[in-house]
Amino acid sequence: MTNESIDILHVDDNTKFANVTETFLNEVDDRFRIHSETDPTAGFEYLLANDVDCVVSDQDMPGSTGIEFLEKVREEYPDLPFILYTGRGSEEVASEAIRVGVTDYLQKGSGNDNYELLANRVANAVEQARTRREAERTRTQMRAIVENTNDAVVIVDTTSTIQYANPAVESAVGYAPDELVGESLTLLMPTRLEKPHVQALNRYLETGEKSFDWESVDLVALHRDGREVPISISFSEFEQAGERRFIGVFSVTSSE
Repeated sequence: MTNESIDILHVDDNTKFANVTETFLNEVDDRFRIHSETDPTAGFEYLLANDVDCVVSDQDMPGSTGIEFLEKVREEYPDLPFILYTGRGSEEVASEAIRVGVTDYLQKGSGNDNYELLANRVANAVEQARTRREAERTRTQMRAIVENTNDAVVIVDTTSTIQYANPAVESAVGYAPDELVGESLTLLMPTRLEKPHVQALNRYLETGEKSFDWESVDLVALHRDGREVPISISFSEFEQAGERRFIGVFSVTSSE
């Protein structure tokens, strides 16, 4: 975990309980900065005007419930960590909270252990949210680079099925990106190279042994018009949604 501060909005109509909760949470984790409100309306107004990393809310409050508050928050902040911290839990409440999009659900209890559990839930939820946002920023930046590079980029899965192709592929091999997605990578290979490619991929998947230097290799690609075009290509591997992916970045080295 990082040492970055964590701003928490705590909504609970019981002021005494809110103060005790704030005291204990600050003792458990000095990164916490807690702002308390006694009703969801004031809580939502605070949320609109301030940066908040996590909302912790009671369920049963005068004029509104924690789930109704959650529904309102989700309309504006679909990914903001929201923990329902309720004194009277039930399967019905838990089920409804999950349906609406609660991040976590915790029943109030006495003793330090309960506050430590709440602190851990808050910290974990915030860390996961920050990791997702950072990953999304990275994906957005990488997509912007890939979409605008002059090099052709193709991503395939372990069956050599093309999952992505960037716009530069069309100028290199004549196919628009959407014509390639879902097709086999062998579509871009002369017939004589198809079998060696499949064998090399299967061997790598089974043993991890590479048949050639992935950093740079000279090959030929099959253009849409039937021509063979010489290319310089590099390969790398990454994981996407738990699945192995292979990326090839190539450029045509000469033209006829």
